[in-house]
Amino acid sequence: MPVPMAVPMAVAVPQKSAGAAVALELVLGLFGIFGVGNLYAGRTAAGVILMLSFWGLFWVNLFLVLLFIGFVTMPLTWVGYLVISPLLAARGVERHNARVLTGYPGY
Repeated sequence: MPVPMAVPMAVAVPQKSAGAAVALELVLGLFGIFGVGNLYAGRTAAGVILMLSFWGLFWVNLFLVLLFIGFVTMPLTWVGYLVISPLLAARGVERHNARVLTGYPGY
C-alpha cells in the first residue's frame, strides 16, 4: 500500500504594528522598563538585553551620583535608551512583517 506524501501547509502569521511596538517602548520606557516593544516584535534577545543592560547601567549611574557624575550620566542613559529602543523595535516589526509577506521564516 503506498504511503501518502506530506504536503506542506501554509501557516498564517499575523502582521505586527510598528506603532504598537514603538508605543510600548516609549510608554513603558518612561518608567524605566525598556525592551517590551522588542519582545512584541519577536526580537527576544534584543528585548532582554535592553532590559538587563538598562538596569545594570542604572545601578552604575546611581553609584556615580555619589561622585556627582551620575547627575549627568543617568539622564543621558535614560534618553539614549528612550531613543534607541523604539527604533530597534520598529525595525524588528518591519523585519517580521517582511518575513510574513515573503513567506521566508528566516529566524
